[in-house]
Amino acid sequence: MNNHAIGLLDSGVGGFSVVKKVIQKLPNESTIFIGDSANMPYGDKTTQEVIELTRRSVNFLLSKNVKLIIFACNTATAAAMDILQKEVDPQIIGVIQSGALAAARITNNKKVAVVATKVTIDSHAYRDQLQFRDPDIQVTELATPRLAPLIEKREDNLAEVKASLAPLAGKDFDTLVLGCTHYPLAQAEFEAAVGKNVQVVDPADQVAQYTYNVMKRDHLFSDPAHEATHEYYTTGDPVKFANLGKSFLEVDELPVKQVNTENL
Repeated sequence: MNNHAIGLLDSGVGGFSVVKKVIQKLPNESTIFIGDSANMPYGDKTTQEVIELTRRSVNFLLSKNVKLIIFACNTATAAAMDILQKEVDPQIIGVIQSGALAAARITNNKKVAVVATKVTIDSHAYRDQLQFRDPDIQVTELATPRLAPLIEKREDNLAEVKASLAPLAGKDFDTLVLGCTHYPLAQAEFEAAVGKNVQVVDPADQVAQYTYNVMKRDHLFSDPAHEATHEYYTTGDPVKFANLGKSFLEVDELPVKQVNTENL
């Protein structure tokens, strides 16, 4: 048994899509989530910048003695996960492997589209993971850099989602992977844009299941009598962060603390 919290990080509010699924799957577990909203979006930064920013959030979570770390950010997973896993003891779980696994399982025509930030698309991480699981899968990758900042602002995104997905017209894919954890916050808009014949994959579902499997394997579950707590931190505006988090987690109150991770 291990009563320490599960740590989660993201570039902003998108990680709430993973936090929600993890809490649902593991209701007895405490969580600590940090969103680096002061530096978002990560998708237009260099790989080295993403690595350094992610390292700051990892160090913050380590200062909280978390037992496991989830990169609830596709860009951080693509750019930094392999490097930072070598620097820390707790296991790191990323969203890309989980999202690729889910898409590979459900595609019927073996044509999968992935929309994500430029860093994630340029890494070809989803393509590699999908074709590792099934070499016959054809993967279309599309960078949609405008969407994460708009979703962070909770604006009406349908027109922009449709415009951003326009290059996918005629690709005949039956599965669309939301390769940025901000995107599930606008999942209804994505579903409307691609139509009812395309299955939209939110990697958060599979992340939660994989986290459960890892914790079972490594005997990391909390004691059954443990009372779960949930802490939320941001490097940006805590009021804005809390308001966005409340609407997505469907809670009335969400205490959020502002932190500076630069000196950790």
